[in-house]
Amino acid sequence: MSDLRQLRLIVGRERDRIWKRSPQLELQSLWGQAAGEQIASQTRVRSLKNGVLTVSCSSGAWACELGLSSGELAGRLNRLSPPEEVRRIRFVHQARSR
Repeated sequence: MSDLRQLRLIVGRERDRIWKRSPQLELQSLWGQAAGEQIASQTRVRSLKNGVLTVSCSSGAWACELGLSSGELAGRLNRLSPPEEVRRIRFVHQARSR
């Protein structure tokens, strides 16, 4: 087995181990897959509690626009098997600290 292939296997196992310990990391990755690159670049998963996913957005406009698509995005995310079922997505604008 080549060194590169062996390294990929080791990294893959470690990633899986870390994700099992951190549902937040797994959820952020799944969010990127469900939302797509453009949306993911403007958002960040904050929490998932009692089926409500809170996502911060880079602007109020993004939060408002994504709120209109929250049902569709929740469906996409649930098809990827998140750690907990997402019943609702709450989009918020969080100003960046300087």
